[in-house]
Amino acid sequence: MKFNFEKNLRIVNELMTYLHKLGCSDINVNLHTEESYTNFIIWGKTQEINDLELFNLNKLLNTKRQHELEEYYWSLGGDCELDEELSLVGMMVDTAEIKFNDGILTLNIFRSHS
Repeated sequence: MKFNFEKNLRIVNELMTYLHKLGCSDINVNLHTEESYTNFIIWGKTQEINDLELFNLNKLLNTKRQHELEEYYWSLGGDCELDEELSLVGMMVDTAEIKFNDGILTLNIFRSHS
């Protein structure tokens, strides 16, 4: 697939924007890329996040991946509201694991390149 690195950067940007708007501080990104996949681990400190926010975030980021529409959605990134942006991210990744422990919100994202 074309533009994997650029798509990965767009995904990281959208997730960092979400954490920033949530009020997270000390946002950290770990991006690990292999030939066939990319794994993103993004975390930040936050005072509190409610269960509904975690549920909605999990639902948006675990939307079924839409390979056939990915090129189209890729072009839309940056032009939508935050929830729509996260839904687009969800359509571009395979799995997302969300954890909130001891004031740290962690997003572990897996995206295959096939």
